[in-house]
Amino acid sequence: MRAMTQYGRPVASMRYRPAPIGARVLGVARSAFAKRGFSEAHILARWAEIVGTGLAEYSSPEKLVFPRASGEDTRMRQGAVLTVRVDGPVAVEIRHLEPQILERINSYYGYAAVARLKLVQGPLPPKPRPRYRRIRALAPQERQALAQELEKIEEPALKQALEKLGENVLGASRKT
Repeated sequence: MRAMTQYGRPVASMRYRPAPIGARVLGVARSAFAKRGFSEAHILARWAEIVGTGLAEYSSPEKLVFPRASGEDTRMRQGAVLTVRVDGPVAVEIRHLEPQILERINSYYGYAAVARLKLVQGPLPPKPRPRYRRIRALAPQERQALAQELEKIEEPALKQALEKLGENVLGASRKT
């Protein structure tokens, strides 16, 4: 039996649901990455793992350019030049560590995909800052109400943990 709306019309079939937004975003992003030479966004997403968090903080991959191929398998293209934007004097260190970085990139891909690095000095795009909630101090009546709720609990460690949780929950609320 088909489900009916409040107006007596049948509900649309489940097979006509729109696609998840993540699938559509990936399709749009894939074309943007392809313009920069990143047919796969793996190196962008895993840059910190590949070069290490210390170097990833001051560098960012920008473009991956493969030499023109004639009739080769496009999945195993080799000899690419990876353009990396570098902030400040870290360029000297990256240039010094270029053989190790290339080895790590190629071991990530599983073949000799990247032949050399091209460094471009300039400011990196700002990284998003983590958001932290501001916890305000509890008013005396709020603290007293919390203590009354917790006085039934006998175990001190549990009572202390719940008190701290209660302070954070009440202090994070928008009530003043």
